[in-house]
Amino acid sequence: MASRSLVSLGVAAALVAALITASLLVGALTSSEAHAGTTLTPAHRAPSPVQITAGSVEFSPTVSFTHQNFKREGYGNVDHFTQLDVRPTVGFCLTDHYEVMAGFLARHQSLNGNKDTALGATAGVTYNFSRQGSVIPFASLGFGALFYDGFTMDRTAVLAPMLTGGARVPVGSKAAVNMSLGYQHESNADGEFNASANRIVASVGVSLFPWRTK
Repeated sequence: MASRSLVSLGVAAALVAALITASLLVGALTSSEAHAGTTLTPAHRAPSPVQITAGSVEFSPTVSFTHQNFKREGYGNVDHFTQLDVRPTVGFCLTDHYEVMAGFLARHQSLNGNKDTALGATAGVTYNFSRQGSVIPFASLGFGALFYDGFTMDRTAVLAPMLTGGARVPVGSKAAVNMSLGYQHESNADGEFNASANRIVASVGVSLFPWRTK
């Protein structure tokens, strides 16, 4: 029997979940207070963020880090595993809610000092919900591939599905802070044929909206 220590990942997931919940609660309270008070005139009403509109372009660099210790029962040594994912992503808003995403993925892994790096790509679609107070909830579905032995089919891992849910906190009209929690299933995990892995990924990042095409 094997036991895995994922304390750091669990703490990160709990932190992100708490931040998202707190943001939603603050947004709901802000919205209810605004409705309870007097109606604001257009001159006094705070401008709504314009990031998520048809034609907007989003640039979102994401970095995630995982560390775990693996110990087999009856086996004295402990395996140390570290993984770093870097995923810059570009999105295009088809409408005020639907957004298509494409990105580059680089993964660096270390197992007991043995290092490996893979390059790949991801694609998917994101649904941005209507703004709730000070946050914009979102959900996304995607897939991807990682090439561990050059851009060939040898040692190629397939990421599908990639499910993510979270919330954006707009910062002005050109940026947002994103908090999310996601699930990834990986076939041929780490480039090993017929191996599979399921990952829970917690992340906090930023999005930039440099321009609109419409």
